[in-house]
Order: sequence, then C-alpha cells, then structure tokens
Amino acid sequence: MTRSQSADATLVHARIHPRALDHMPLFFDATVPTVFVELIQNARRAGADRVDIITERADCGPSQDTANVAVWDNGRGIADPAVLLSFGESDWAGDLSRRERAAGMGLACLARRGCTVTSRAKAPSSRPATGWRMMLEPDHFLGKTAAIAVPHKMAPEPCGTCVAFHAAESLDALRAAASAAARFAPLSVSFNGAELVRSNFLGGALHREDWNGVTFGVIRSRQPLYNEPDLNFHGLTLNVRLPHVQSLDGETWTVRADVADCPELELVLPARKEAVENAFLEKLRDEARLAIYRALATIDPPPRFAYKDHARAANAGIHLPVPPAQLRPWQPGTADVDNWTLDSRLMSVGPGSLVVEYDADPPDTQTFHRAAGRAKLAPMLFEPDRRLAGFSWYDRLLRVTDVNAHIDIDGVTYTQQALHRKFREAPNGDGTFHPGDRAERIVMTVDIARPDGTRYSRRYLADIVFLDTEYGVLDDSCPVIAAGSDILAQDLAQLLCRAYFCPSDDFDADSYETQSNHFDDAALHLALKHVASADEATRTAIAQAVWREIHWLMPSDRDIDIAVRGDRIDVALGPAAQSDRDVPSRLDAS
Repeated sequence: MTRSQSADATLVHARIHPRALDHMPLFFDATVPTVFVELIQNARRAGADRVDIITERADCGPSQDTANVAVWDNGRGIADPAVLLSFGESDWAGDLSRRERAAGMGLACLARRGCTVTSRAKAPSSRPATGWRMMLEPDHFLGKTAAIAVPHKMAPEPCGTCVAFHAAESLDALRAAASAAARFAPLSVSFNGAELVRSNFLGGALHREDWNGVTFGVIRSRQPLYNEPDLNFHGLTLNVRLPHVQSLDGETWTVRADVADCPELELVLPARKEAVENAFLEKLRDEARLAIYRALATIDPPPRFAYKDHARAANAGIHLPVPPAQLRPWQPGTADVDNWTLDSRLMSVGPGSLVVEYDADPPDTQTFHRAAGRAKLAPMLFEPDRRLAGFSWYDRLLRVTDVNAHIDIDGVTYTQQALHRKFREAPNGDGTFHPGDRAERIVMTVDIARPDGTRYSRRYLADIVFLDTEYGVLDDSCPVIAAGSDILAQDLAQLLCRAYFCPSDDFDADSYETQSNHFDDAALHLALKHVASADEATRTAIAQAVWREIHWLMPSDRDIDIAVRGDRIDVALGPAAQSDRDVPSRLDAS
C-alpha cells in the first residue's frame, strides 16, 4: 500500500449490530425437546450429576393444560447472572469452553417463552453463597428491557440452578420430551420424581474402538434409517451421516460415534443439530468405515463383501477374506416383476461357467432358459454380481452378452424380427406357413465374451421362440414351435404366463387374482391351439370356465351331467355316494 493509499484507507472491524438481538428467538426452534436438551447440557457443563424436572398445573394460563415446568440441577451454579443475557459469553471453564466450543447462548431457547432463573454458585468455603433470582421476559432477550436479579433464599443448596417456564404442551408431551432428552445423557434425569430410563448409545455393539476422543461402536444387522442419529454429543444426538457397510448377502453393519473429548469435531452453533462439513468430519467418516472393517475381520464365518470394501480395507492394512467363487443360478425375467424372486442359493462356479449379462425382455429370456435346460447348459449359467468385479476369480469368468434366434421354415432361415414381419404383413398366412405350424429347426446363437475382450459364439437347438417380444399382450405373442418338440400345452401355458402376464394396477382393473385367472385360461387356450386339436382346445376352455365359475356350487358327493343344446342347458344330478369320493382336481376337469 502506498503512502497516499494509506492516507485514504478506512479501517473496518467486525461488530455485532444491536438489531441482531431482534433475531434472538430464531436461534432455536423453542420446542420443549430443544429446551430440555439445552438445559440438561448446561447442567452437565456445570458439573451436575442429576437433573430433576418437575411440573405442576398452572393457576392461570391460556388453557387448562398450561403447566409450570421447573428444571433443577445440582451443578456449581451461576455466579454472575449477567452472563445469561450476554450472548456469546459463558461462565464455563476455559478448557471446557475450548473442548466443546460453548456458545453461551443455551438459554436463548427460552427467548420466546420467557423464564425464571434461580441459582446459587458454589462457594469456595463451606459457607453457602448468596442465591439470586431473575425473571426473564422476551423483551429482556431482545435487549429492549433490563432484567433485574434479586437475592433469593430459596435458591438451590448448596449450589445449583433452577430454570422455570410455562408450557402449553400436555403432560404426556412433556414427559416424552424429557425421556428423549435423558435417553443418552451422561447424568441422571427424573421427571416428577420418577427416574427416566437412560441407554448406552453404543449398546449392542459387537466391536468398539477409540479414536481422537470418540468411541466407535459397530452394530450388526441394522438397516440405517433416514436421519437416524449416529453421533452422541454428551446426550445430544444428531446424524452426521456415518457410513454403513452391506454384505453381498444383505446384512448391514452400521457404526455409531460416542463423543468423549473431541475438540476437532465442530457442530453448527448454537443448537448443535448438525455437524460442520470440514476435513475432520470426512476423516471421522473414513475412520468409522475402517472400524467397521476391523470388526468384520473378526467374524467367523466371514461375511461376503464387495470388492470395493475389500480394496478399501486392504489399503488400510485390514484383511477381509476373499469371498468364495460362488454365484446365484441365473433366472430369466418375468413380465410380472412383482412375482419374480431371486434364487438365494449360492452355487460354486468354475471353468466353463457363464455369467449371463444378456439383457432382454422376458419372452426372450424365458425361451432361452428353456433351450439352455434342454441343452444341459442351464447349470452353467449364473447371475452377474458386479459388486464382485475386481476379484480375480470373478473377472476370469466368461460372459453371455447376447442371444439371437434363427428359425428355418421351408428351407429359408429367418430371424425372429423378419419372421414376425412376415406374419404381420400377411396375418392370414401366405399359403405356405401359419403360426400354428411347426418350424423345421430353431437355433439360438449365444455370444460369449472372454476376459481378454475377445468374443466367440455357441449354437444350441431350441424348440420354441416368441416372435413378438413386447410382453404384456398375449394375443401378440405368436409362438413358433420346432418340429419334434415335446412341449405340452400346460408347459407352454406356463411359459406364456411367465413371459407375458403383467397385471394392470389401474383403479378400475380387476383384482390381481381375477386378472391372473383370466390370463391363465387364455394362455392355456392359446397353447392348445398350437399343440392340440381345435376340439381339444374348446373342451378345455369349457372345462376351465365350469371349474372357475360354477364348480364351487356342485355337491362333492354327487355326479353332475350338464347338457347344452343351443340356448337350452340341462343339469342332471346323480345319486349321493355311499362313501367319500375324491373331489376332481382341476386337471381332472380339463
């Protein structure tokens, strides 16, 4: 800075404008849970080992539910009442103020309500100090009116503080708030003479370890809930988003942190309901994750973990065992996604095993799965699990990347798409082939990728494909069956259901069961058209309708003959059986 610049310069210092006091009530949410937490925290800092909360019905107030609440502690008391309205100043010892960054604003949680503070400071001699009392209204907190502290003989003895205020909350709400504030507090708390239950914040932890004034506790099989507290600051709990680790089998390990003496941990003042995002907090999260890994390294049998967890642990010198070379068997997708469940079995993989990364709609995957079963390939097919990518045994596996079907008809080879176009353009057939006819041969070409990125193909005979793979509409399925196929009508109907049934959830749709039953009937009817005669398909459709709609009306011990001629229906009941008879099954009815 030059001399001329220095002469024109203006020195500016930070200051607090008096109008800042107008915002005092906004520093806290002023709810009873916050008030109890702040007063218990103040009592703890004052060296108290117990807090007593006492309520009584107020003689006057906005409603009959208004109560007087008094919070007593046996701490060292407050020597100078002026500190209560000197925001940013506190009576805490210098070391405690440094460790916890005491803001000196805890009583501001009562700025909206007003309160009466009675206190007696701990005297250096055996003779008690003089107690005092001060009534604080909202205007006192706003700096509009001076508060008056007067001597008071009924101040706590030999020392301590009492904060009293009016509350419009119900007794149950006050008790619940006190119980929540006391749950993890490091001192005893009572409510109207009854001791409140306190819990260990790290209770149930299978592993504990200390780090920088914080104790980590690793807890097993707990799904982390949104905003669930994971850090305990001397009874004040908050969520700082500590990590959790999930095994490949779905078990979850979470970690909690219990603060003992950690000056580097910064919480947003004055309410301390969230942590300051800084380098130390990130380090805390990293160390919490390592605590989980150290806990998991001691479990027998060891859980199965993703490669990223294995690598993170290894980088920190923590050995997690490599999961065994096992995967779940591959399952084709179903159109009804809510009715698809993953096979939980783990099967060993080895040379020749194939990870199916082929992604297609259910009609294609269902027919490929059937072809794989006929070719004895199905036991070699496994579900991908990309969480295992990085482990050498997983990276060495072959991958199925695509499957394409080719259909031979009258010496011509068609793709599914080409044959579907042929049928769509000539829905009644062109005189040479109809959907109900048999194809000469169906071949599925399976594209396979090696670990080094090179590719090759294998070919397998199939006995059925669906030309229209846009699942959801059964009438458009268009099955094509190969000559010599032994597929039964029931098998084809089940295949159609898995490939195409997708229930509607529209508000005016029938129930799931009704939709499923109707689809089953239609699928079996369509299947019979392809593998049975027209008369057999008609008989089966009628039998299904009878079974579903009126069979429940029929007595189980009598034969019933139904004759239909045009619009006339005759029903004949046979004599009652003399002994129990088996009820016909649905299969018998068809």
